[in-house]
Amino acid sequence: LLIFDMDSNDLTGPIPDELFNMDMLQQLDLNDNNLSGPLSTNIGNLKTLTFLQLDHNELSGSIPSEMGELTNLRIGFFNDNDLTGVMPPEVCANRNNTSPPGLLGTLVTDCSPPNPEVDCP
Repeated sequence: LLIFDMDSNDLTGPIPDELFNMDMLQQLDLNDNNLSGPLSTNIGNLKTLTFLQLDHNELSGSIPSEMGELTNLRIGFFNDNDLTGVMPPEVCANRNNTSPPGLLGTLVTDCSPPNPEVDCP
């Protein structure tokens, strides 16, 4: 399976850990549901992931540092959740590296003033 797209399906509860065992997955789109709970550290298993859309859910907690293991990630949407804290430096490194160049070109979180939920250093 290369693409798993379940956006706008009224899904509830935590994201099942089984999704993070799909080692060939390139695109994961779960936006616009009612998914809740923390984002599992097992997300780091998705080494081939290039697109991740988790916005418009009720995910809570912080973005795990294991997200930094997704070195092929080009687009990530985390906005409109209940995520808090600081974007892990491992994730930012995928965006800011110049040698080797980072691939992460789009990273959307709730960082807008006046009350950012995830601090984007």
